[in-house]
Amino acid sequence: QDVPFEYLVELLNPARTLSHHPLFQVMLALQNAPETELELPGLRAEIELGRTGTAKFDLFFSLAERRGERGEPQGLTGAVEYSSDIYDAPTVQVLFDRWLRLLDAAVSDPDRPLADIDILTPDEHRRAVVEFNDTVYAVPDVSLGELF
Repeated sequence: QDVPFEYLVELLNPARTLSHHPLFQVMLALQNAPETELELPGLRAEIELGRTGTAKFDLFFSLAERRGERGEPQGLTGAVEYSSDIYDAPTVQVLFDRWLRLLDAAVSDPDRPLADIDILTPDEHRRAVVEFNDTVYAVPDVSLGELF
């Protein structure tokens, strides 16, 4: 936050296109500021998240802390917005599930390096190690010269 966004864009001078944001395509936003109530005499006001039906970024994870009546933490709520030109719902679900596994492991063991956390499910791990490496190829038991 030390550098104004406009200055950063001017300095980097990224290629501009209407198809994506010039500096980043994936965004994670965490709203953890305490909610405040707007009190206006004679009016009722509440915060509503607007939905446009279009994705502003290729992938956008939006999270907010939930708090109880006395301000005690009660977890997170969130939403995922994605460009359907790039992602489909099952792919986004897999990305989100892996991110949740990463968070769960990091919270369970904060001293564990992120590089040591396996974000694959046991089935995904088995497929990567066993099925994708099933590269056995039958080779005829003849010399190279005999092949020609």
